[in-house]
Amino acid sequence: MDKRGISAIINGDKWLILADTHVGMEFELQGRGVRVPIQTGRIVNNIISWAEEEGASRIIILGDVKHELPYPVESINEVKLFIESLSKNFEEVVLVAGNHDGGLEQIIDRVGLSNVKFHDSRGFMANVNGKNALLLHGNSKPNIEDFEEADVLVMGHTHPAVVIQDEHGFVTKRPAILKIRVNKGEFGKRLYGREFEGGELSIIVLPTANHLTIGVDVASTLTTVFEAPRTILRYVEPWRIQDSIEVYLTDLTFLGTLDVIRRSSFEMVDFDSM
Repeated sequence: MDKRGISAIINGDKWLILADTHVGMEFELQGRGVRVPIQTGRIVNNIISWAEEEGASRIIILGDVKHELPYPVESINEVKLFIESLSKNFEEVVLVAGNHDGGLEQIIDRVGLSNVKFHDSRGFMANVNGKNALLLHGNSKPNIEDFEEADVLVMGHTHPAVVIQDEHGFVTKRPAILKIRVNKGEFGKRLYGREFEGGELSIIVLPTANHLTIGVDVASTLTTVFEAPRTILRYVEPWRIQDSIEVYLTDLTFLGTLDVIRRSSFEMVDFDSM
Protein backbone atom coordinates (compact mmCIF):
# COMPACT_ATOMS: atom_id res chain seq x y z
CA MET A 1 0.00 0.00 0.00
CA ASP A 2 1.19 3.52 -0.83
CA LYS A 3 1.16 4.65 2.81
CA ARG A 4 2.30 8.26 2.88
CA GLY A 5 3.19 8.72 6.51
CA ILE A 6 4.93 7.20 9.49
CA SER A 7 3.70 5.70 12.74
CA ALA A 8 5.09 6.59 16.14
CA ILE A 9 4.54 5.97 19.83
CA ILE A 10 3.72 9.23 21.64
CA ASN A 11 3.00 9.08 25.37
CA GLY A 12 2.27 5.37 25.09
CA ASP A 13 -0.23 5.70 22.23
CA LYS A 14 0.18 4.80 18.54
CA TRP A 15 -0.08 7.82 16.23
CA LEU A 16 -0.06 8.19 12.46
CA ILE A 17 1.92 11.24 11.31
CA LEU A 18 1.16 12.71 7.87
CA ALA A 19 1.69 15.98 6.02
CA ASP A 20 0.17 17.99 3.19
CA THR A 21 -3.32 16.57 2.66
CA HIS A 22 -4.23 19.67 0.59
CA VAL A 23 -7.98 19.16 0.96
CA GLY A 24 -9.79 21.12 -1.75
CA MET A 25 -7.06 20.90 -4.37
CA GLU A 26 -9.65 19.76 -6.90
CA PHE A 27 -11.31 23.21 -6.80
CA GLU A 28 -8.11 24.78 -8.12
CA LEU A 29 -7.90 22.11 -10.82
CA GLN A 30 -11.52 22.71 -11.77
CA GLY A 31 -10.70 26.40 -12.10
CA ARG A 32 -8.09 25.41 -14.70
CA GLY A 33 -10.64 23.39 -16.63
CA VAL A 34 -9.67 19.96 -15.24
CA ARG A 35 -12.81 18.15 -14.12
CA VAL A 36 -11.83 16.31 -10.94
CA PRO A 37 -14.53 14.88 -8.65
CA ILE A 38 -14.41 15.85 -4.99
CA GLN A 39 -11.70 13.76 -3.32
CA THR A 40 -12.25 14.45 0.39
CA GLY A 41 -13.88 11.08 1.09
CA ARG A 42 -11.07 9.20 -0.62
CA ILE A 43 -8.41 11.12 1.33
CA VAL A 44 -10.18 10.25 4.59
CA ASN A 45 -10.53 6.58 3.58
CA ASN A 46 -6.85 6.40 2.67
CA ILE A 47 -5.86 7.84 6.04
CA ILE A 48 -8.13 5.43 7.89
CA SER A 49 -6.64 2.50 5.95
CA TRP A 50 -3.08 3.62 6.72
CA ALA A 51 -3.94 4.01 10.40
CA GLU A 52 -5.57 0.57 10.57
CA GLU A 53 -2.50 -0.96 8.94
CA GLU A 54 -0.32 0.61 11.62
CA GLY A 55 -2.72 0.09 14.51
CA ALA A 56 -2.87 3.85 15.13
CA SER A 57 -5.85 5.44 16.88
CA ARG A 58 -4.61 9.04 16.74
CA ILE A 59 -3.38 11.26 13.93
CA ILE A 60 -1.16 14.30 13.35
CA ILE A 61 -1.16 16.27 10.08
CA LEU A 62 1.88 18.50 9.68
CA GLY A 63 0.49 21.40 7.73
CA ASP A 64 -1.22 22.24 4.46
CA VAL A 65 -4.33 20.50 5.72
CA LYS A 66 -6.25 22.59 3.19
CA HIS A 67 -5.16 23.71 -0.25
CA GLU A 68 -6.69 26.82 -1.67
CA LEU A 69 -5.46 30.38 -1.07
CA PRO A 70 -7.74 32.26 -1.17
CA TYR A 71 -10.39 29.69 -0.39
CA PRO A 72 -14.00 29.60 -1.67
CA VAL A 73 -16.99 28.52 0.39
CA GLU A 74 -16.96 25.11 -1.28
CA SER A 75 -13.39 24.50 -0.12
CA ILE A 76 -14.23 25.56 3.45
CA ASN A 77 -17.11 23.08 3.51
CA GLU A 78 -14.83 20.25 2.36
CA VAL A 79 -12.26 21.11 5.03
CA LYS A 80 -14.98 21.07 7.69
CA LEU A 81 -16.19 17.69 6.43
CA PHE A 82 -12.61 16.41 6.44
CA ILE A 83 -12.02 17.48 10.05
CA GLU A 84 -15.38 16.10 11.21
CA SER A 85 -14.67 12.76 9.52
CA LEU A 86 -11.24 12.48 11.15
CA SER A 87 -12.74 13.38 14.53
CA LYS A 88 -15.24 10.53 14.23
CA ASN A 89 -12.60 7.98 13.30
CA PHE A 90 -9.71 8.92 15.59
CA GLU A 91 -9.45 9.45 19.33
CA GLU A 92 -7.29 12.53 18.85
CA VAL A 93 -6.59 14.73 15.82
CA VAL A 94 -3.73 17.24 15.87
CA LEU A 95 -3.46 19.74 13.01
CA VAL A 96 -0.42 21.95 12.45
CA ALA A 97 -0.75 25.04 10.28
CA GLY A 98 1.11 25.24 6.98
CA ASN A 99 1.53 27.97 4.39
CA HIS A 100 -1.80 27.00 2.75
CA ASP A 101 -3.72 27.03 6.03
CA GLY A 102 -4.89 30.62 6.36
CA GLY A 103 -8.20 30.52 8.20
CA LEU A 104 -7.75 26.91 9.36
CA GLU A 105 -7.82 27.79 13.05
CA GLN A 106 -11.13 29.60 12.55
CA ILE A 107 -12.57 26.59 10.71
CA ILE A 108 -11.50 24.30 13.57
CA ASP A 109 -13.07 26.67 16.11
CA ARG A 110 -16.28 26.69 14.07
CA VAL A 111 -16.38 22.89 13.97
CA GLY A 112 -15.90 22.87 17.75
CA LEU A 113 -14.75 19.29 18.36
CA SER A 114 -12.96 18.59 21.63
CA ASN A 115 -10.63 15.94 20.23
CA VAL A 116 -9.26 18.23 17.47
CA LYS A 117 -6.22 20.33 18.45
CA PHE A 118 -4.41 23.08 16.53
CA HIS A 119 -0.80 24.30 16.53
CA ASP A 120 0.65 27.15 14.52
CA SER A 121 3.32 26.60 11.87
CA ARG A 122 6.17 26.72 14.40
CA GLY A 123 5.00 23.31 15.52
CA PHE A 124 5.16 21.58 18.88
CA MET A 125 7.33 19.20 20.90
CA ALA A 126 6.43 15.58 21.66
CA ASN A 127 8.15 12.49 23.00
CA VAL A 128 8.20 10.33 19.86
CA ASN A 129 9.53 6.80 20.20
CA GLY A 130 11.46 7.93 23.28
CA LYS A 131 13.09 10.98 21.63
CA ASN A 132 12.40 14.71 21.85
CA ALA A 133 10.74 15.40 18.50
CA LEU A 134 9.82 18.75 17.02
CA LEU A 135 6.78 18.36 14.74
CA LEU A 136 6.08 21.21 12.31
CA HIS A 137 5.21 22.01 8.70
CA GLY A 138 8.59 23.36 7.62
CA ASN A 139 7.75 26.78 6.19
CA SER A 140 8.46 28.67 9.43
CA LYS A 141 11.35 28.60 11.88
CA PRO A 142 10.42 26.76 15.08
CA ASN A 143 10.59 28.33 18.51
CA ILE A 144 14.23 28.48 19.47
CA GLU A 145 13.55 26.77 22.81
CA ASP A 146 11.97 23.81 21.00
CA PHE A 147 14.88 23.59 18.58
CA GLU A 148 17.35 23.47 21.45
CA GLU A 149 15.54 20.50 23.01
CA ALA A 150 14.94 18.55 19.81
CA ASP A 151 16.69 15.29 18.90
CA VAL A 152 14.48 14.79 15.85
CA LEU A 153 12.61 17.19 13.57
CA VAL A 154 9.65 15.89 11.53
CA MET A 155 8.23 18.08 8.75
CA GLY A 156 6.39 18.12 5.43
CA HIS A 157 6.04 21.07 3.05
CA THR A 158 8.53 20.10 0.33
CA HIS A 159 6.65 17.09 -1.16
CA PRO A 160 9.71 14.87 -1.75
CA ALA A 161 9.57 12.33 -4.58
CA VAL A 162 12.03 10.22 -6.53
CA VAL A 163 12.23 9.29 -10.20
CA ILE A 164 13.03 5.63 -10.89
CA GLN A 165 13.98 4.05 -14.21
CA ASP A 166 14.31 0.32 -14.84
CA GLU A 167 16.65 -1.45 -17.25
CA HIS A 168 14.07 -1.23 -20.03
CA GLY A 169 13.84 2.55 -19.80
CA PHE A 170 10.47 2.65 -18.02
CA VAL A 171 10.33 5.75 -15.82
CA THR A 172 8.08 6.34 -12.82
CA LYS A 173 7.92 8.93 -10.08
CA ARG A 174 7.12 7.88 -6.53
CA PRO A 175 6.53 9.85 -3.30
CA ALA A 176 9.48 9.54 -0.93
CA ILE A 177 10.44 9.94 2.71
CA LEU A 178 13.76 11.57 3.54
CA LYS A 179 15.95 11.10 6.60
CA ILE A 180 18.56 13.85 6.83
CA ARG A 181 21.42 13.76 9.34
CA VAL A 182 22.74 17.24 10.14
CA ASN A 183 25.12 18.84 12.59
CA LYS A 184 22.73 20.60 14.95
CA GLY A 185 25.20 23.35 15.84
CA GLU A 186 25.86 24.31 12.22
CA PHE A 187 22.19 24.06 11.25
CA GLY A 188 21.11 26.13 14.26
CA LYS A 189 23.68 28.85 13.57
CA ARG A 190 22.43 29.24 10.00
CA LEU A 191 18.82 29.11 11.19
CA TYR A 192 19.03 31.59 14.06
CA GLY A 193 22.40 33.34 13.69
CA ARG A 194 23.72 32.21 17.08
CA GLU A 195 25.84 29.41 18.51
CA PHE A 196 24.32 26.06 19.50
CA GLU A 197 25.75 22.88 20.91
CA GLY A 198 26.72 20.43 18.19
CA GLY A 199 25.78 16.80 17.87
CA GLU A 200 23.56 15.10 15.33
CA LEU A 201 19.98 16.08 14.58
CA SER A 202 17.77 13.85 12.43
CA ILE A 203 15.26 15.49 10.10
CA ILE A 204 12.41 13.39 8.68
CA VAL A 205 10.68 14.88 5.63
CA LEU A 206 7.29 13.37 4.79
CA PRO A 207 5.66 13.27 1.33
CA THR A 208 2.32 14.77 0.43
CA ALA A 209 -0.60 12.65 1.66
CA ASN A 210 -2.87 13.74 -1.21
CA HIS A 211 -3.18 10.96 -3.82
CA LEU A 212 -3.66 13.52 -6.62
CA THR A 213 -0.04 14.59 -6.23
CA ILE A 214 3.24 12.70 -6.16
CA GLY A 215 5.79 15.38 -5.38
CA VAL A 216 8.96 16.98 -6.67
CA ASP A 217 12.07 15.03 -7.65
CA VAL A 218 14.64 15.40 -4.87
CA ALA A 219 17.50 14.65 -7.27
CA SER A 220 16.83 17.99 -8.96
CA THR A 221 15.48 20.14 -6.12
CA LEU A 222 17.87 19.35 -3.26
CA THR A 223 21.17 18.84 -5.06
CA THR A 224 21.72 22.42 -6.24
CA VAL A 225 21.95 25.65 -4.25
CA PHE A 226 18.55 27.24 -3.61
CA GLU A 227 17.37 30.25 -1.63
CA ALA A 228 13.70 29.36 -1.27
CA PRO A 229 12.59 31.57 1.63
CA ARG A 230 9.70 29.41 2.77
CA THR A 231 11.40 26.18 3.76
CA ILE A 232 13.76 25.63 6.64
CA LEU A 233 15.62 23.12 4.45
CA ARG A 234 17.46 26.06 2.91
CA TYR A 235 19.34 26.33 6.22
CA VAL A 236 20.21 22.62 6.07
CA GLU A 237 22.03 23.24 2.76
CA PRO A 238 21.20 19.72 1.51
CA TRP A 239 23.33 20.12 -1.61
CA ARG A 240 26.40 20.02 0.65
CA ILE A 241 25.48 16.84 2.55
CA GLN A 242 23.94 14.61 -0.11
CA ASP A 243 25.62 11.53 1.36
CA SER A 244 23.82 12.22 4.67
CA ILE A 245 20.34 12.25 3.12
CA GLU A 246 18.67 8.82 3.00
CA VAL A 247 15.83 8.33 0.51
CA TYR A 248 13.02 5.84 1.18
CA LEU A 249 9.85 4.83 -0.61
CA THR A 250 6.67 5.19 1.44
CA ASP A 251 6.82 1.49 2.41
CA LEU A 252 10.24 2.35 3.91
CA THR A 253 12.21 0.59 1.17
CA PHE A 254 15.67 2.19 1.32
CA LEU A 255 16.78 3.43 -2.12
CA GLY A 256 20.13 4.94 -1.18
CA THR A 257 21.54 8.31 -0.24
CA LEU A 258 20.82 11.41 -2.28
CA ASP A 259 24.25 11.44 -3.92
CA VAL A 260 23.58 7.94 -5.26
CA ILE A 261 20.08 8.91 -6.40
CA ARG A 262 21.52 11.95 -8.17
CA ARG A 263 24.14 9.88 -10.03
CA SER A 264 21.43 7.43 -11.03
CA SER A 265 19.37 10.35 -12.33
CA PHE A 266 22.26 11.51 -14.52
CA GLU A 267 22.71 7.99 -15.86
CA MET A 268 19.02 7.92 -16.72
CA VAL A 269 19.39 11.12 -18.73
CA ASP A 270 22.42 9.69 -20.52
CA PHE A 271 20.44 6.53 -21.35
CA ASP A 272 17.59 8.54 -22.83
CA SER A 273 19.91 10.64 -24.98
CA MET A 274 21.52 7.62 -26.68
